[in-house]
Amino acid sequence: MPFPSRLKTVLRSLLALTLAILAIPVVNLAGAWLSDVVFGLPPGGTLRLAVDLFWVFMAGLAGSWLMVKTAAVAKTAHACVLFVIYLAADMHGAITMWDDFPRWFTVGFIALLPLQVWLGWWLAWGRCRGLSAAE
Repeated sequence: MPFPSRLKTVLRSLLALTLAILAIPVVNLAGAWLSDVVFGLPPGGTLRLAVDLFWVFMAGLAGSWLMVKTAAVAKTAHACVLFVIYLAADMHGAITMWDDFPRWFTVGFIALLPLQVWLGWWLAWGRCRGLSAAE
């Protein structure tokens, strides 16, 4: 692989990682705004936490989709790397927030992590691979 092509691949991988990480606060902030303004959910309470957990899931899904869709090569490897990064961040969050939220919320955002990354991978790459193999 010539150097310019290799450089382009590395830069796309870095862009993919950056987009995946930026997607998390963007989707979470949009979800919080929707919960407050559009749906009128009051802060706190079980319903609001469940909705917040949904937005956490959607943020992870969006990040995973962006990572896999933007990566030039090794899309599954990119999804695995993102899973490890998400897992480290989620574990850190679970440890530091263990006493601040109900257990179901803390366990929920860790338990949903594999589904977030897999679904983002599947929507961006796995589904397309399956469709082309069926033809």
